[in-house]
Amino acid sequence: MICLALAPILAVSLVTHTPSPKEVLIAKYKQFNTSYLKSDRNGIDAWVKNNCQPKFSYTSFHKTKYSLDGFRTSLTQDMQNTTRVISSTLTVRSVQAKGQQQVVIIASEFKGMVNIDSRRYSLSDQSVDTDTWVKQGKEWKLQKRVQVNADMQLQPAE
Repeated sequence: MICLALAPILAVSLVTHTPSPKEVLIAKYKQFNTSYLKSDRNGIDAWVKNNCQPKFSYTSFHKTKYSLDGFRTSLTQDMQNTTRVISSTLTVRSVQAKGQQQVVIIASEFKGMVNIDSRRYSLSDQSVDTDTWVKQGKEWKLQKRVQVNADMQLQPAE
């Protein structure tokens, strides 16, 4: 009788939640933003290695194209030049399935202090990107990023 009474509880506890692609991808973006806020170069590098396809491509708002290595170098340089993060947010606006892909629209906003050519600047940067993720085995990998909007303002610091 005791075993039968516990059966519903055991059955419920054996059911596991399989996260949706949207939940998985939002968690990946949170991990990226956490590392970026901490200026954790190793964390960002590990994120890129673990989440981007080897043939990943990034196209900036001005149509400059970067390979995976160029993207990684750009992120590293950005962090090296940043002397103070005032605020940094990354918002997932939407996640849509398109066949075997997930297309994610993200909005980023950064405010901080940077050093460029030994001069200090106040930087305000807002951008919107379209990311395309593909499933490889059991993992989602970032195939490409296209920056669809960008507004960067750089002012000499006083």
